[in-house]
Amino acid sequence: MIDLSNAIATQTNTHITDSCMVKSKADMRAYLKELQASSAPEMAVNQRDIESQVCEWRSHNFFYKFHVFRSRTKDVDLELKQTWYRELFCRLVSFFYFWDKD
Repeated sequence: MIDLSNAIATQTNTHITDSCMVKSKADMRAYLKELQASSAPEMAVNQRDIESQVCEWRSHNFFYKFHVFRSRTKDVDLELKQTWYRELFCRLVSFFYFWDKD
């Protein structure tokens, strides 16, 4: 069982405090799947594709790793509505996040 105490799921956003501590894609997927299972169907975590949420999470971790906006990137807000350019940016940055096993 995964501890979901630092996650808040709403209909428009999923907030995960200290998300920078989760580094691997597999752990991110497992966390989000567990959160989906414990959340109502109308919550944002259940409305977005898991992979797009993982990409956004990894892009936050990328910037956290390089000390960019650390106070803002230590947590992640996975908002339901994403602009196409933000989605593209997250996917590109996520591609360069290689620290799965830190």
